[in-house]
Amino acid sequence: MRLHHSSTLTAEYFLSYAQLVMNSRDLSVEETQKFMEDFFFKGEPLVYGESTRQQFLQAMEQIKSQSK
Repeated sequence: MRLHHSSTLTAEYFLSYAQLVMNSRDLSVEETQKFMEDFFFKGEPLVYGESTRQQFLQAMEQIKSQSK
């Protein structure tokens, strides 16, 4: 998928993406977050901007709270 740096990705986008990664790779929440930070964000947390980063963190917190 091609991403434009000017748009903010939503928490819902990251929820779906994280669930896909978790299911397809059989990863824990923590492993999924690390994978997404390395692969999606290319190891640079703000590569897509602060708003997108905050949406990602919000989605990961939601997944963590659901998995308890």
